Amino acid sequence: MSILINILLMQDVTMADTFRADGKIYVVVAIISVILAGLFAYLFSLDRKISKIEKEIKS
Repeated sequence: MSILINILLMQDVTMADTFRADGKIYVVVAIISVILAGLFAYLFSLDRKISKIEKEIKS
């Protein structure tokens, strides 16, 4: 198992280096951040709706 991890860590990450050199890494990070923020907002909204339905069922 540790041999596999060592092989993966020793690989060159040329795509990430290219994005970083071109300044596009910030665009990638921004897009991922927006997607995660939207996902968390959706989950929070869904949790509130489910809690409201559970309260209605109990009463």
